[in-house]
Formats: sequence, C-alpha cells, structure tokens
Amino acid sequence: MTYKKSLILMLALCLLLSLCGCSGSSEDSAPQAAEDGGDALVEYAAEGVGVFYLPEGFSQNVQELTEPLPSTLVEFEKDGWYITAHRFGADAYEAAGAALPASLEEYSTRSGVQDGVPEGSTFDYDSQGNYFTQFSQDGSTTYYVLLQGEEAFGSIILTAPEDVFDSATAALWASGSKLD
Repeated sequence: MTYKKSLILMLALCLLLSLCGCSGSSEDSAPQAAEDGGDALVEYAAEGVGVFYLPEGFSQNVQELTEPLPSTLVEFEKDGWYITAHRFGADAYEAAGAALPASLEEYSTRSGVQDGVPEGSTFDYDSQGNYFTQFSQDGSTTYYVLLQGEEAFGSIILTAPEDVFDSATAALWASGSKLD
C-alpha cells in the first residue's frame, strides 16, 4: 500500500508541476519591453480604432474621418516618433463599393495601401508576426504594418528620423496592436 500511495503522490506532484508550467495567461497580449533596458509598454486605447502598446508619455489624438472614406484615425507622438493608425470598417468598404479583403495579403494590394508606400515596396512578415514593409524618405524611416480585425482592416505607421529609428523597436511596438 505504501508503494501505491507514493506513486499516487508522485503523479499528483507531476500534474501540479505541469499545471504550474502552463499558468501563463493567453489573454495578456501586450508585448514585452526589450530586454536591453527598453521602456515598459503601456496600453493606449483609441475608441473606434483599437488598442496599442507603446512606452508611456505618447500624446494621443483620435479623429473621425469622412473623406475619402469613413474611417477612424489615431495619432501618437513622442521623442521624434510619429505614429498613425487607421481603421477601415465594413462601412468604408460598402461606401467604396468594394468587398472586404479576404486577408492581409489581399489588403496589401489595394490602392489605398499601395498609394501610401513607394513603388516597388513589398510586404512580408517580421519576427514579431507583423505584416509590414519598411522604407526611408526625406530623412525619416517608416515601418508600415497592416492590421486585420473583425470586419475591419487598417494600419499602424511608425515613423521617426533615421537617427532615432530602430526597426526592432517599431516591430515590438506594432506587435501588440489590435483593431476594434
């Protein structure tokens, strides 16, 4: 009987240890700050656009747009970084007489996206899982990330002077972005 009790106790301990190893919350979607001493990221909620994770101290301005299509825009700014995020919902596609894209890849071929990037720009997935393209113009570098939400598509565009810009930082900040 001692052998059976020991076996049961060991199995219970193994089950407890395996449950402890799985205790990480899948609901915590905020990206972690860079391990090299980067600032902690905080949540910025922009009604009608989505949720974004950036270091503390960014100014935030949300605008409802009607032209050229109904959309919501949020602008963030701090320390040379200028970030804009757009959200186009089903109403914008209906107003344009266009179908909602089936994927980020299809969205990247739409004229609204293509008009915002230099000719020949290609989108691909970065190490953080963002569907992005990067380009430099007029002394600034832009990290242009496409986003997909429920019945919505949009983008987060991170721009900074070339001497401030860091693509790993831009990828991290964009990785927690979620459209409403």
